[in-house]
Amino acid sequence: MIARALKIKSSRTLATPKSDSKKALPIKRLLRWRWLSILLVGLSSNLVINIILDYKYQRSLVSFSLEEYFNAIVASAILLEGMRYITRRLDHKIPWSGGVRRRLVAQLGLHLMFIVTVLNVLLISVTYFFYGGFYSFGDLMVINFSVVSLVFFFSLIDTGMFFFTKWKKASSSSNNAKSLRKPIQLSLGRAQHVVNQENIRCAIGQSGLVVIVTREGRRLPYPQSLDTLMTKLDPDHFFRANRQTILSHQVVQSLRAMDYGKIQVNLASGEGHPKEVIISRPRAAGFRRWLKSQTA
Repeated sequence: MIARALKIKSSRTLATPKSDSKKALPIKRLLRWRWLSILLVGLSSNLVINIILDYKYQRSLVSFSLEEYFNAIVASAILLEGMRYITRRLDHKIPWSGGVRRRLVAQLGLHLMFIVTVLNVLLISVTYFFYGGFYSFGDLMVINFSVVSLVFFFSLIDTGMFFFTKWKKASSSSNNAKSLRKPIQLSLGRAQHVVNQENIRCAIGQSGLVVIVTREGRRLPYPQSLDTLMTKLDPDHFFRANRQTILSHQVVQSLRAMDYGKIQVNLASGEGHPKEVIISRPRAAGFRRWLKSQTA
């Protein structure tokens, strides 16, 4: 009985951190920049507009209104998410790589038109249907200038975060590429061989033995599996055609579509490797993408 009680007690104590982590997840989600920026835009825009209008009409500061701040946060969510949707669409149609000036002009123009249109539609409809009146032209200009400035400022932060993420990915991919271009070391008897990846035509698995075929037609035994070898090769220049073969781009001469989605790959003439390789249907699409990425 005592052992059983201790077991139950220990299982409860072990389960406690898990429940705490579950409670912490919604807080982390709320603190993400996407939602935090909406909250900040709504609070700051409402505060700035109230200060400007109070100074303009020489009146004391308006008391805290939960309804005003709620409406401002909802409006900021519509504006920011709409701008982010436009940005995602532009990433496909006018990417930054196609020209920074062209993309910047298109993004700024579309964002400005979207903000001004949606903001004024919201202002006019809300004031008319809920408060039975309209803002004056001067007040509308104050609201437009304040909201457009703040939303553009946060949009610039989004763009900066986008470029920072791209830079980190490019930096990590370049580091990975450097590590994947390292020569392959293998031993032949007592002799140690170092083969540059540019010199490898293909690798073949035969009867449990892995053989690397070089440009010169040399067949060098590799002490590990094809799976291990593939992790050390640059995937931009090598493709796992099937369970027995790894191909380099230089050895592929032509290909022919077969029944059931298979591909017959004809290899360049050379010693030490087969004349053709069959690629199965599940690998066919990946092979075509790989081959297309390596050709002009």
